[in-house]
Amino acid sequence: MDIDISFAEAMLRRGAGLLEAEAGADEAASDPFAVLARLLAAAAATDAPLVVLSEGGSHPALFDEAARRAGEPLTARLAGLAATRQGERATMYEFDGSGPLTGNRIVAALLRPEERPDLLHVYIAVGRLRGGEAQITVPPALLRFDAAALGQTLGLLGDAVSRSPNAATAALAHAAAVLPMEGHEQGGMPAALLDLYWHALTLASVRADGGLAVMTPEGSA
Repeated sequence: MDIDISFAEAMLRRGAGLLEAEAGADEAASDPFAVLARLLAAAAATDAPLVVLSEGGSHPALFDEAARRAGEPLTARLAGLAATRQGERATMYEFDGSGPLTGNRIVAALLRPEERPDLLHVYIAVGRLRGGEAQITVPPALLRFDAAALGQTLGLLGDAVSRSPNAATAALAHAAAVLPMEGHEQGGMPAALLDLYWHALTLASVRADGGLAVMTPEGSA
């Protein structure tokens, strides 16, 4: 049993090893998981702290509220997503998979590519720990999300968004784009993985509400 290290910690350790190894760049160029691990380790090294929040940690209200909101219709969740902000350069959320991903551990990494708290790059890693090593079961990809653009679109559409799932979906599509990572050969995005992107952003939006934005993280790197 791997009880002394989390999936997120194993990812960061692998990334740190790639940064130190001479062949790290070559491996990261061909393996999408290595790309993500190296990116997170670099963020921790240059833009520290990288905040880590884990389901089952000291802030269960965050994950409970995100799960509740995830069950709401998209039309009801858009305003919260448009209000998503992140003060840190990088934050990782770790939680258990459900449904078709039961038995997997999920890491959702949200990185700010610019000095804008409302613009986020969202990476999802799905995998397990084996002998202290992080192993992925679903290749990662990148979602670029612009909360400010979503808010502007919602303002233009007005009440139509709350009445029409099609309008809500169009507004979200305007603000978000899934981008393939180098080495990611999968032609389509599994529905379960796409749902994880919205759940990651829901976690971020919940954290930005009330007093959750200033809560102490379980760890940092």
